[in-house]
This record gives sequence, structure tokens and C-alpha cells, in this order.
Amino acid sequence: MGSVFSAPKPVVVSTPAQTIATPAPTGDEAASAARTDNQARLRRGLQGTIATSERGVLAAAPAVSRKTLLGE
Repeated sequence: MGSVFSAPKPVVVSTPAQTIATPAPTGDEAASAARTDNQARLRRGLQGTIATSERGVLAAAPAVSRKTLLGE
């Protein structure tokens, strides 16, 4: 079913695309950045993968009896 008035058409405004030229890093700058990233990664080392403290788990797991059958 139609209506008496039609919906207004949306106005499309295009924005001009601006490209910003960033200077490409030279070989020395790229090597320096790679060296810095590598040193930071090595400094983290194994410490970044440990999810507990250095002393391990500090509290024992609670020894609670659990249900073994449905309805218990």
C-alpha cells in the first residue's frame, strides 16, 4: 500500500579522499626498530607466558564432594 507522501531521498555527500604521504623508513631506521622490538620481546621471555606467580599455586584446591549422579 502506498502513502500520500513519499519518504525524502537521503543526501549523499562524498568527501574527497586525502592521501597523506608518510616517508618510508630507511634501512637503518627499520633495523633499529626491529632490534628494539626484538630486545623487548627477549626481555619479556618466559615471564610473559607464566599465568601464575613465580612461587606457583599458593592455595590448594578445595576438597569438596561433588555430585556423582543426577538428583543427589
